[in-house]
Amino acid sequence: MERNERKINTGKKGSGRKSPGKTALRIALIILGVLLLIGLIAGAVVLLKLAKMNNGATGIVPQVSTPAPIPTPEATLVPVIDPSELDLSEDHDPDIEPGDMTDDPIYSQNQIDPDVINIFMMGNDARDERDHGRTDSMMIVSYNKRTRKAKVVSLLRDTWIYIPGREKWNRLNTAYRFGGVGLAINTINTNFGLDVQYYMRVDFNALVSITDKLGGIDLELTEREVQYINNGCTSGEPLPERAGWHHLNGAQTLVHARNRKLGNGDWSRTERQRAVMMAFLRRAKQERDAKSLMSLVNELSNLVETNMTPFQLVSLAVDVVLGGELELESRALPFEGTWQYAWESGMAVIHIDIQKNKQLLHNYLYEG
Repeated sequence: MERNERKINTGKKGSGRKSPGKTALRIALIILGVLLLIGLIAGAVVLLKLAKMNNGATGIVPQVSTPAPIPTPEATLVPVIDPSELDLSEDHDPDIEPGDMTDDPIYSQNQIDPDVINIFMMGNDARDERDHGRTDSMMIVSYNKRTRKAKVVSLLRDTWIYIPGREKWNRLNTAYRFGGVGLAINTINTNFGLDVQYYMRVDFNALVSITDKLGGIDLELTEREVQYINNGCTSGEPLPERAGWHHLNGAQTLVHARNRKLGNGDWSRTERQRAVMMAFLRRAKQERDAKSLMSLVNELSNLVETNMTPFQLVSLAVDVVLGGELELESRALPFEGTWQYAWESGMAVIHIDIQKNKQLLHNYLYEG
């Protein structure tokens, strides 16, 4: 009887007191649950912010027919004998009636390499609702997740190209004027056999806000470039007038990115724009502060338009920013030895060998 009673008393004593190990585990689970809840809420906020970038984005649709082969260009191009006679600092905008401007969709393409994603980046200065504006910057940003290489290819706006759907040849930046993002991408895919499906478009003036949110970027400048920036920008302290590395704020970066007065016209301007893009990638790799990243996401959601989903953006950002070492490369299209200046309707344009550039571009983007 005593033995049974002792057992009963021992059982009551054990059920009334929690072991230290179980108590600690329960507290840890509660804390973990709270952290996960906070993470989910923060993640939802980020996704909602990023979703704002999809407002008004150009969609992807299937092609209803097989694209016609690129026709032979009209034989009206007259080679430029002396390139020194050209004024490469001037922009030439095509005259287009508002009624001829449409918002074309992006035609779907099969991905050439599952590890390579190509994104069309545009900087434009839309003037009003009836005008798409100019694309002062056109780049293909290509990321290979297998090799961890990011490549930036500038597209020269004066390149003489076939514009599908309009059945005519014109300068590359005219495609955007005619049919917006969709026609610009379709033109690139048609002429160079690419698989671009996604894009990011930013008003050039938004570059100021994005740069400032990042705390500025570092660029290597010539002394003449420094002087040009100081003469064209009144925001912030003037840069020391010397060649070398400088820390630029948003306004200074914009002046530099739009500079085609120094050097070789648009060739030099696109080189500067690629340098700015590479500086952004380097700066993003350095960012680890969650508060700063959230602030940047909030800023981008108001300034950038893209057809990439929030999940695609987050996945790409995590892979690029939080992954291992990232190799960065850049260049311009057309490739060396594949082009010449020519006159067309009183304009100086860049006449290219499309097949050679197509082959060289594929080698560059898809073969390591």
